[in-house]
Amino acid sequence: MRISYRHVPNTSPLFLDYLYNYERVAGFFTGSPYRLESYQAMAERLGDSGDDRRKLGEILVRQNQAFGAPPAILENIARLQQQGTYAVVTGQQVGLFSGPAFTIYKALTAVRVAQWLSDNGLPSVPLFWLATEDHDLEEVARTAVLAEDYGLVRLADRGECPAPRSPVARVRLTPAITETLDRLEATLPGGSTRDIVMRDLRDTYQPGTTWSQAFGRLMARLFGR
Repeated sequence: MRISYRHVPNTSPLFLDYLYNYERVAGFFTGSPYRLESYQAMAERLGDSGDDRRKLGEILVRQNQAFGAPPAILENIARLQQQGTYAVVTGQQVGLFSGPAFTIYKALTAVRVAQWLSDNGLPSVPLFWLATEDHDLEEVARTAVLAEDYGLVRLADRGECPAPRSPVARVRLTPAITETLDRLEATLPGGSTRDIVMRDLRDTYQPGTTWSQAFGRLMARLFGR
């Protein structure tokens, strides 16, 4: 069942127009996200830079290998290093167990848009930026899930911060993360889906791992399959 955002209370009129009446807000944007012509025009404006493309690829390979990225991700990086390939970029601050649900929706959207553009003559790959310089640990260290009775269960794990106001990239998970994972597993409905999710989370959110490492490893697992 698809629920229109028109039925969601307190939704911004600007957001609704962007989704359903784009012509009303077209003047605020460089092109319609729903028209291939907008992407074609942007591709022409971007041009190409072989040197920057090579440097970017080298950095991405190094980072993603550290995340344990599977071959599919490294193949996309190789494509990005080729002239004429574009990137569909999105991102999110790193957070506990991937953070809010829209983190996953953002990544999925980038994957689908990149595939759509590739199918229509603009070779593209999805690129997810990890915002690791964030200092708001109180925000990223919390998440919430629905229990079987649809009650909201809040989870938190601050990790070990080396200094006040340190960026989350420098915060390391402590043995307490194991208790948080146990609580999450006890909250989720049993079954094979939960088993897969918990396996991925336990393999990536481990004591001694930084927030950025854990988040990056999880995203590599989820989207490299």
